[in-house]
Amino acid sequence: MTMFGALLFDLDGTIIDSAPDVCASINQTLGTMGRPPITVDNIKALVGFGARTLCEKTLAMTGKPSNEEEINFLLTGFLNYYRKNPSEHTVIFPGALNALSLFKNAGIKLGICTNKPEATCLPVLEALKLRQFFSSVICGDTLAFRKPDPRHVFHTLDDMGADASNAALIGDSEADIKAAHNAGLPSVLVTFGYCHVPFDTLNADAIIDHFDNLDSALKAIATARKK
Repeated sequence: MTMFGALLFDLDGTIIDSAPDVCASINQTLGTMGRPPITVDNIKALVGFGARTLCEKTLAMTGKPSNEEEINFLLTGFLNYYRKNPSEHTVIFPGALNALSLFKNAGIKLGICTNKPEATCLPVLEALKLRQFFSSVICGDTLAFRKPDPRHVFHTLDDMGADASNAALIGDSEADIKAAHNAGLPSVLVTFGYCHVPFDTLNADAIIDHFDNLDSALKAIATARKK
């Protein structure tokens, strides 16, 4: 079992593959705006930096330049639709439930540190019965700052009652790994998410292709840090 006392997880692209539901929610509102739909692959290239940025990039991708009114319209419609349809097409990545159960049963504190807004994060956690694993869920709009700002990480740890010197972060994107670096935490990068850059450019402490490898990766990181 990992030697860390606390683990922070990103959500989208790390624990769940939510891109299909994000895509459906965005497209529903794009249709009312007379704009063309985008694809799931488009969504995977755009997510990770918060809902407003997602909407701004979506509008830039779908035609004529947008203004603040259009961005706000898409954001509001997206959040409202997603809140009501949080998990129709979303799946939990293989091995994630087993890993979370293993860590929780071992007494390790678990938290969510995500740039996903509260309006969409909390419903999907409830719908997929994931909320039970986490003592803290800090979202992209819970605070005035978000990943890669290290304060997002520190606030999550404080809310968990966890010590940064005994914690690690698991994520799928550059925002996650940069947040870990900025906070001085070791990091594990999963390869099955929505990363926008080559994996080896992020200098994560470990890279895994499946949740079955997470515990051993964390053990190796903890051992190496003690030498």
